Amino acid sequence: MSFSKILINTLKKEKAAIFLYIISTVSIMLYYFFIYDSKFMSYPLILALTFLICYLTYKFFVYRNLYIYLDEGKVSPKYKMKNGYVFEDVLNVLRELHSDYISKIDLLEEKHAEKEKFLSEWIHNMKTSVAIIELAAEKGKKLYKGEELIKDIYEENAKLQENLESTLNIFRLEEFAKDYIPEKVNLKSLITDIANAEKRNFIYGRVFPKIEIEDEYYIYTDKKWAGYVVSQVVNNAIKYAANTKYITFYCEKKGEIITLYIKDTGIGIKKEELGRVFEPFFTGSNGRRDGRSTGIGLYMCKTVCNMLNSNISIESEDGKGTVVSVTFHECKVM
Repeated sequence: MSFSKILINTLKKEKAAIFLYIISTVSIMLYYFFIYDSKFMSYPLILALTFLICYLTYKFFVYRNLYIYLDEGKVSPKYKMKNGYVFEDVLNVLRELHSDYISKIDLLEEKHAEKEKFLSEWIHNMKTSVAIIELAAEKGKKLYKGEELIKDIYEENAKLQENLESTLNIFRLEEFAKDYIPEKVNLKSLITDIANAEKRNFIYGRVFPKIEIEDEYYIYTDKKWAGYVVSQVVNNAIKYAANTKYITFYCEKKGEIITLYIKDTGIGIKKEELGRVFEPFFTGSNGRRDGRSTGIGLYMCKTVCNMLNSNISIESEDGKGTVVSVTFHECKVM
């Protein structure tokens, strides 16, 4: 804390003492006035001011040390304190409270980490089961061609796999730095890979990707996380495609920023809901009608983009379609 702030705080805290000093000084000066006339009135005034300045100087250093100890206490309760300090008892109580809270927080974090570990292991085990179901469904498609039951199992299993992966990504976000590898990425190749990975969803949704991006655009980002963001947007576009035939990918460059646009002509988003689409668990009227929306996808996209130092925004018109834009920093070809 600065000198001026400590001085102001000292004067505020000692205003009662200052008031008493003033009252006592005035009383003494009146006494001298009636006894000795006005000849010696300056002596009690100078003496009282001297004592007041000495007292306030002492208090100033007391409060200054207190603020120093409190600042140290924010970092660790194991701060050093002078023996016999005026506020020693108060600081000792604060130290005990601080230590107690730290112990409780450490215990809660340990329990939270243990729960996350068990849940993560359970999800990985579930992913194994999902993979086996996928293989069985593939085999069933060959044996029972045209059976809607096999197709339904296959589709629902794909949704389950997507939800499990989304849950794992939520856990990974907490330790994002450990799973962050920025590199030079060709934007067209990234979009092409995502389109190929989502081929089944495009076919089931009867939608086709239209990639209008030149080979010359390179971005500097984490390929896996950037791909995750785009995949989430693509899945939403397919889910609410309605009568649209194409999902179009194009980009533009302004300075060192490359903006990727993902456009569909689907059912769109209501104007009053646009400001809330990135809120966690917000499904909107479209999600409620569809029944499959969790309200997590776009929230995760926004969170990941913030960590990637990118920006994601949405423009939409109800009944006419949606355009999602994601910005990336350009990576010049070496």
